[in-house]
Amino acid sequence: MITRDIQQLFSRFPHYGDEISEHYRRNFLLLVFDSAFFTFSTSLLSQDTVLPAFISQFSSSPILIGLIPAIFYLGYFLPQLISSYLTQTRTRRKGMILGIAIAERVGILMIALTAQSVFKLPNTIILVMFFISYLLFTSTLGMIIPAYSDFTSKAIYRDRGLYYGILQAIGGFIGFSASWIATNILSKYHFPVNFQYIFWLCFAFSFVSPFIISQLKEVKFPIPPNRFSIPDFLKKIPATMQKFPNLWIYIFSRHLFGFAMMGNSFFILYALTRFNLESGSVGIFTMVILLSQSISGVVWGQVGDRFGYQKVLSISSLLLVAEGATALLSRNPLGFYVIAGMMGCVYSAIHICHANLIFVLAPPEETSLFIGLSNTLIAPILIIAPILGGKIIDSFGHPNLFITITITGALAFILATFVFHEPRDD
Repeated sequence: MITRDIQQLFSRFPHYGDEISEHYRRNFLLLVFDSAFFTFSTSLLSQDTVLPAFISQFSSSPILIGLIPAIFYLGYFLPQLISSYLTQTRTRRKGMILGIAIAERVGILMIALTAQSVFKLPNTIILVMFFISYLLFTSTLGMIIPAYSDFTSKAIYRDRGLYYGILQAIGGFIGFSASWIATNILSKYHFPVNFQYIFWLCFAFSFVSPFIISQLKEVKFPIPPNRFSIPDFLKKIPATMQKFPNLWIYIFSRHLFGFAMMGNSFFILYALTRFNLESGSVGIFTMVILLSQSISGVVWGQVGDRFGYQKVLSISSLLLVAEGATALLSRNPLGFYVIAGMMGCVYSAIHICHANLIFVLAPPEETSLFIGLSNTLIAPILIIAPILGGKIIDSFGHPNLFITITITGALAFILATFVFHEPRDD
């Protein structure tokens, strides 16, 4: 299925469509493999399992644990508006993508070096070094998204649900392998050697991705870029938002999703403490998340292509309600493995929904703007939510966090189901 945004573009520039079509299969395969190898690396830096377990070796503070996803979202989302400006001023994306991809590896290297410094430096210094290194990694990860998404939206001009489903499936299974390896390393070796091995392995495998990116085939975008200043770019944003009110509704629904996901970094640590689980269980939880993410991604892609991605958004919001309720009622570890499975399903749903909804909402020449703008506006809630989750635990305990998650998940369901409407029906 070719979506409306690409139909309009190809009708205006048929030669561009012919060239894009010529490279479709090559770029499809390369983008899938790039995502798969990168998923292997980032699974070893899981913000829900591995990194909270690492930080818990230095501090039991829920607020510090909550800083991990907060910094992830801060780095991942906030730079995207700047990146979207840079992307919109050029007709090619590949060079920008490759340069940022190489810079990402510097952050991973610094995380590995931080782990290597354990017992050689005070714990406070180690924590500061880690959070700075992690912010550098997530910031470069965020910078690449508008250009990468823009490239993908043109290269994968049809069957996007199938593409994202396959991407989730292959990436998930490779990530599952990574978490299996992490489980064995965490169980076999003592701290800090176990985390040192994990982070250096992540750094080594992360270098596959830039080589794959260098092999992508790019066709020069046929619409000349607008050469405008940063102030003019910023002035353009309010008018864009007024013109597309459905975008506002979608962003607000993602805010509620963000609040409902505030417990993702705490579920596993809560289960470890409450049920006296071994540290190797961290890797098992990660495997469950990735396995469910890979399987559900195929399902979400098919549902989205057939019935629209608003349906995916609505169904996944019910899973958020189920996560909070399950955590509140579970009396054994099995319930938290179920929660890990639901977390994976929600992650894949958001990953597939966000790209496909924005691609259809945005005019073809403004895809990077819509990606950067939406992600930047979503970012504050995603940054605040996990810190707020840590504060709720500190002040009121875990049960009240689980109740809050259940309520905000229900509100997300109402908005996604009854207020936001499927953009391809416009």
